[in-house]
Amino acid sequence: MSQIPSLNLQLSKTNPVKFADQLRHACHTIGFFLLHHDIIPPTTCFRALDETRQFFSRPMHEKMMISYENHPSFRGYMPMGVENTEGQIDGREQIEYAAEYFYPSNNNLQHTQYYRRL
Repeated sequence: MSQIPSLNLQLSKTNPVKFADQLRHACHTIGFFLLHHDIIPPTTCFRALDETRQFFSRPMHEKMMISYENHPSFRGYMPMGVENTEGQIDGREQIEYAAEYFYPSNNNLQHTQYYRRL
């Protein structure tokens, strides 16, 4: 790998197909990427990194409060050794998150905002 892929979020609005291709390539070949956007101030990015460090330094029992096992879409915290790639256990802990969408036909809101448990 010569460098970490850097994706411009603005491209997702101006050329979503090209952005999706770049995102797919970064995820499938490298496994991670940097995301930037001209309107996101650097202080926001640094705060996000700091919050990430703080989360992963918490005791295990606190991180497990938002375990992916408790979420219908398998979002949340995964301890080291749970995730695997091509049959090989990944040596990392991780958290998977995305926007929560609730539909009027689904009146079961017990899964609302697990991250707020911390």
